Amino acid sequence: MIDASDIERAAMRQCLKAFGEAAGAIGFAKPLGDYSEAEALRVIDAIVTGYTDAMAAHHEASKYPPVRGMRPAPDPLAHPFADLEDDLPWEEPKGAKP
Repeated sequence: MIDASDIERAAMRQCLKAFGEAAGAIGFAKPLGDYSEAEALRVIDAIVTGYTDAMAAHHEASKYPPVRGMRPAPDPLAHPFADLEDDLPWEEPKGAKP
């Protein structure tokens, strides 16, 4: 990765445990050039999954917008009219007696 940010470097460091576990299951004594395709894919999967999980966790924790300078997007699971008052003319106001 060219010119990785601090966040990306932290995500890379978080991949080390998954990489170590995958490489340990294959055997540390086995040279990388002797890995079968399945073994190489297991290591790649461990690294990529660890990296994407770390980046997703950072995004969720920071809630930065996907593009710098943009306003954060509203929560898609929030009720779209939650900030509106109940002022429907055909309904009685809350707490009012008929």
